[in-house]
Parts: sequence; structure tokens; C-alpha cells
Amino acid sequence: FSPASGLAKITYNPLTTTPGEIVEAVRSLGYKPREVREGRLETEREKPLWGPLLSFLLGLFAVAYHTLEAFRLAPALPTPVLPAIATVVILLNLDLVARGLRSLARLAPTMESLVSLSSLAAYAAGVVLLVGQHHGSGMFEVPAGVLGFVSAGRYIEERMRKRALNYLYSLAASQEGRVRVLRDGRVVEVEAEEVKPGEVVEVRAGERILVDGVVVEGWGYVDESTFTGEPAPVLKTSERRDAVLSGTLLVSGFLRVRATRVGRDTSLAHVVEAVKEAQFYKPRFQRLADRIVGYLTWTVIALSAVVFLYWALPGGASVGEAALFAAAVLAVTCPCPLGIAVPLVVAIATISATRLGVLVRRGDVFERVLGVDTVVFDKTGTLTLGRPAVQKVVLLDGSEEHVLRHLCSAEYRSEHPLAAAVREYCSDRSLEPTEPERYEHFPGLGVAARVDGTEVLVGSRRLVEAFGAHIPQEAERIASEEARRGATVFYVAVGGRVSALVVVRDRLREEAAAVVSFFRERGLRTVLATGDSRTAAESISAELGIDGVYAELRPEDKAELVEELQRQGRRVLFVGDGVNDAAALGKAFVGVAMGGGADISKEAGDAVLTSNSLESLVNLYELSALVRKKALQNLAWAFAYNLTLVPVAAGALWKTLGIMLRPEFAAAAMMASDITVVANALTMLRRRSRTAKRE
Repeated sequence: FSPASGLAKITYNPLTTTPGEIVEAVRSLGYKPREVREGRLETEREKPLWGPLLSFLLGLFAVAYHTLEAFRLAPALPTPVLPAIATVVILLNLDLVARGLRSLARLAPTMESLVSLSSLAAYAAGVVLLVGQHHGSGMFEVPAGVLGFVSAGRYIEERMRKRALNYLYSLAASQEGRVRVLRDGRVVEVEAEEVKPGEVVEVRAGERILVDGVVVEGWGYVDESTFTGEPAPVLKTSERRDAVLSGTLLVSGFLRVRATRVGRDTSLAHVVEAVKEAQFYKPRFQRLADRIVGYLTWTVIALSAVVFLYWALPGGASVGEAALFAAAVLAVTCPCPLGIAVPLVVAIATISATRLGVLVRRGDVFERVLGVDTVVFDKTGTLTLGRPAVQKVVLLDGSEEHVLRHLCSAEYRSEHPLAAAVREYCSDRSLEPTEPERYEHFPGLGVAARVDGTEVLVGSRRLVEAFGAHIPQEAERIASEEARRGATVFYVAVGGRVSALVVVRDRLREEAAAVVSFFRERGLRTVLATGDSRTAAESISAELGIDGVYAELRPEDKAELVEELQRQGRRVLFVGDGVNDAAALGKAFVGVAMGGGADISKEAGDAVLTSNSLESLVNLYELSALVRKKALQNLAWAFAYNLTLVPVAAGALWKTLGIMLRPEFAAAAMMASDITVVANALTMLRRRSRTAKRE
């Protein structure tokens, strides 16, 4: 259960339990459950203001009248007035009282149980005094004040909490609506959920795109800030077959989009689901706080009984005063801040991270990030832009046309970024590849294919040597020189002979050096893990100031490297490709995937940089530090509040200083503590906004 978002995740055996039975069980506890569909998040129904407002006004009147009457500043009211006010306030808050009593009956008391006990005990005492022909106004202001202040405080707290979660609700809502889809040669309007993959959707300026897909007609500027955090719209055209994502906004232009993913399979649905799931992870210190809360309510109930007996017997107070002390102890104790101190901070941080281009999949990521001491970077697409381009092809044997045609055909099926660069190079030269008769991919090494009956190898030196192809000294010399300049060089062998070298360059990200420096300044060791040659890897490492280099690694080698570093006692944060480096991401203490948004659904890792910028990794680290600061502040406040005010409510200052904390004021203090915790967490939204502008 996430107290911050109001979401609960229930695991059950469908052979013995039905969803209907679960709903009834939750309803029997006094709650109104609603099923939340995967990838969706319905906005909570707004509670009407009139109930809490009327409760507060009636409670305030009762407390003010009692205070003025004590100083003989108020005229006497008819005897039934205060009992009637207290009764009305109890009826207005009957749900709260009923839930509290049910929890108590289940031997699992909550804050509502303490408030209910305090209010009903004071109400019963007032009735006893009234029936005994005493003046009843000395007790009926207690239930009116306690429930009135608690009701108003809960309403304010709920509004503040919903404000914190507004972005998540708006994110979920932005994937719903009607779309225009082309069917049977005409445009029809349907719900977004009814669109099928392969259908073409029409989008006009000012409308949200409600499917993942590819632009097949038109052009337009699309606001992708939902995923990237970048406010500048991005040009999308049909000529480039650009991909678009659900939940993004077409600022200007006109698009026709062929849907590739719809409904709960869209990238936005996966983002919403990931943010929801992140709420259920609890940091270590929150688990400790939860255990304390489990004992706190029973301890307070027992303490209130002891306080009553002490003041009623040896303490020298009247039975009415003893009852007030006991009720005050119940009313002032506030387990809620302990329960929501960290979950609310994590919920807000998760949402803030999403706005800054970081999709957090586990709520404990913020705690784990601050525990790392080593950052391992992949190269292609992480430290570099991931858009390599063929700079040149060095011919060593055979005709250029013959070698290039075999090269392009061998890379025809490959999805590797280097293969895409080769295909673009061939396309620019109007070379038409042919479908290879046989194709085999060797992760981290290259490909082997049969083209027109000829064996073709395209890949690293290790691949070529493994197949027995001889590498001329001239090829080794050229490859070494290009690698020293930071290029990636791979070999092309046609018919068992090394026929060409392909020189590829991928520009470093502008922010790469600053990000590496950021972690080094904080005492973290930085490491480069790449499939490139050692010469090329060392060149990039020297340029960026990276501490360690591991080169010529296959994807499984990177996973073994992470395991080895962690066996040495290091806590590793691995940053890399969410698909190709999935094994390393899974082994790391924290795995962070680089993602451009389109592949969020299949990215591995504890977090995904949806902005596709390394600056978001710095945002995640700084946000994690802020989460720890705010969480510890909230827990410190919650503990300090209870340790300070519970003794005062029990009468610790009454005999020496004449100070009595009445139950109604104790309840007001309790709700003020609750609101303080929520308000402190909300300051993260303001802080993050300034950071976003600075970025």
C-alpha cells in the first residue's frame, strides 16, 4: 500500500479468491475501493468541502465558547446546544469514526482509532455529566473540536497531497480521448483504446497523439517534454518515417501516423505503470518507521489508560480532568507523519524525475544511487550520441563496388547502430543490398553472412581471426592509427580475405565530460566498458578523464565485469543501452538505461533516461540527495513532535507550570504536524522546477 498515492497492490490466488471478494473485504474496512487498470490512473473523486468546513466551524465555535465561558466572557447557552453540536460533528465524520472503530476491533488501531476513542470517550463523559445534572459544556467541546479540527486538517492535507500527484494524474489522462482513424477510405472518430496496430490515425495541430507510431504523411512540430523534459518541439516528418509517442502534443502541422502500439502497450502507459509501481518500494529507514508505527498506537492506548488512572487516583485531579488528560494523549499522538514521511517524498521525487527525463522504476533507486562508489559507462549511445556515421571505407583487396555490395548485404538484417551507419553509407551511393542467404550475429563481435554464395565477415579483429582470415600488416597499421584518433574500425572479409576497413565515428555527447567530472568530484570511480578496441577506448577515456578502461567486451563480458567489481566490494551504477546491455544493467547495484522514449517498454534497468541525455543522470543523483534530506527531515520532525507533545498532553507540565494541553488543541497540533510533513515534501516541486530551468 502506498499512503502517498492511495494505491494498493494486492497479490492473490485466483483459484481460491475472486476480485469481488477482495473488494468486499476492503469495503468492510470502511474504504471505497476502485480498480485501476494497467497503464491508467483515474483521478480520485473530489471530496465535498461542505462537510469538513461545517465540522471545523462547529468545532471552532464549541472550543471558542468554552474558552470564553471559562473567563466569564460568554453568556450561558441553553444546555442542549453543545451536546447537539458535538452530535452533529460526529455524524458528519461518521466514516472516520467507523473506520477507526473497525480497525480497533481488528486489533490493528490507526490514527483514526485514536481520534475516535478520544472523541467518543469525551462525548460519553459529557453525557454522564449531563445526565447527572451537571453542566455539560465542559466535555462536549472536546469531540466537536477534535473531529472538527481533524476533518479540516485531513481535507487540507488531501488537497496538498493531490497537488503533488497532479502531474501523474495529468500524465495518465493524456493518453485518453477520441481519435480520427482511417477505415475503409474514410475518417471515423473512435476511442483511442479502439485503435488497432497498423491503422492510420490523423492528428491536427493542438491535439495530443494517442498512439505510438510512425509518421506516414505530413510534417509537424511535436512537444515531447512528457518524456524528455525538453520544452523545445521536435520536427517530425513522413520522409524520415519519424517515430512519435502517445501523450506527446502536435504543436503545429498535420500528421498521419501508422499505429505500432496502442492502449496499455504504448510508451506512455508503460511510464504511468512504472511510476505507479515505484510507489510500492520503501527505503530502509521507512521500513523502520513502519515497524515503530505498528507498536505506537497500542502503546499510546495503554499510555492513555495509565494517564487516566494516575490522575484519577494518586495524581490529585478530578475524574473529568483525568479524562481530559487521557483524551489529549490519544488526540495528540500522530503516527501519520511517520507513515507518510518517506512515501510522499518518494512519490513526489518519482514524479519530479519523470518531468526531468528520468523514468524511475523502483522507489528505492533514490536510496541506492547515493550508495554507489563506481559508475560504469557504456560507450556507443551513452557517452556518444549513438548516431555513428561511416567516415570512409579503406579498400584493401578487390573492386570497390564488389566489396561494398557484399558489405551492405551482410549488414542488411542487423539492428546494430554501426550496421545502420553502413546501410546509410550504401544508400547515399545508390547501392542496392541483396537479402543474404545465411546470416549469423555474434554479439559484441560482428556478423557472418553468405551473400551470392560467398562468405562475408563484418566485425572486429577477433571475429575475423576466429574464422581464420589473414589480416595484412597494412590493415593493422591503418586500424591502429584510426583508433588512436578515436574512430571505431571494423574489418570486412569477403571469401576469406580481408578486403576493406570501415572507419566509423560517433561524436561524443557535449555533456559527457561534465557528467564524468561531476561524479569524479564526488569521489566516485568512473569506468568505460566498450566493445571497441583498446586503442579507441583509451583515446576516449583520456579525452573525458575516465579512471578505468575495459575494451573489446561483448555484452556478457560487461555483465561479468559488473559482477567482478561488486565482488571486490564496489557498488556499481551501470549506464548503458537498455536492450543490448540488459544483462549488465540487471547485475549492477543500480542499472540506468539510456532510452529515447520509443523503447521504454523493453528497456531494462532500475531507471531509464527518457531524455536520452546524460545530464538526466546528474539530475537523478541530485534528486536522490534531496530525497534523503527531505525524508530525514520529515522523520526527524515526526519523532520530535511525538516525543515532545505526548508528555505535555499527559500532564507533565500541569502541576509545575499549570499547562494543560486540552484534547481539541492536541488534535489541532496533530493535524498541524501532518500538514507540516506534507508541505515539506511539496517544497521539492518548487526546488525541482528551478533546477529544470537551470538545466
